[in-house]
Amino acid sequence: MIHAGRFAPLRAAPELEILPVALPSTLLFRTQSETPDAILIAAGESFLASVRHRRALEEVFAETPTVLLAAELGAATVRSAARMKIYSVLPMEVTTAQLVAAISATVAGFAVTLPRAPSEQEESIPGSEHLTAREVEVLRWMARGYRNKQLAAVLNISEHTAKFHVSSVMAKLGARTRTEAVTIGVTRGLVAI
Repeated sequence: MIHAGRFAPLRAAPELEILPVALPSTLLFRTQSETPDAILIAAGESFLASVRHRRALEEVFAETPTVLLAAELGAATVRSAARMKIYSVLPMEVTTAQLVAAISATVAGFAVTLPRAPSEQEESIPGSEHLTAREVEVLRWMARGYRNKQLAAVLNISEHTAKFHVSSVMAKLGARTRTEAVTIGVTRGLVAI
């Protein structure tokens, strides 16, 4: 069962039962009286901006897998959604198949985004080369707040090697701080919050 705003392409997905909801307050009421498998918000930024009972909806989104479809899929929208405990954010023009797959993955516990092409400005940033699999793993542990000593323990490497990996991640992302590296990782889809 999916609670969704008006999103016609989902009508073509017979495996989904759609319960339309128009306002945040209606969504809050419906999720208290019913238990949906997932929530789809097809109103994007306007929905996030109109939220009045923020804390209550954050609890709903933390407990119920939620997908947000946004007209403008920028870093600010992704950050706003993440603050609301919505980790799957997709562009409004996804196909029905992509959307059904994204909902299924979100229900399974994954954060889903579609990769976006880097802008010319991003391509010209020095040190923005690709991260290795190990560096992505280090970045994800950094996002959890792990310091070098904790990274060394969890990855079974020396503290010096952990420090080297952190420095490499920051250099490749063009970040000056660990927080900035994690933020860049989130906006590029390398880290799910």
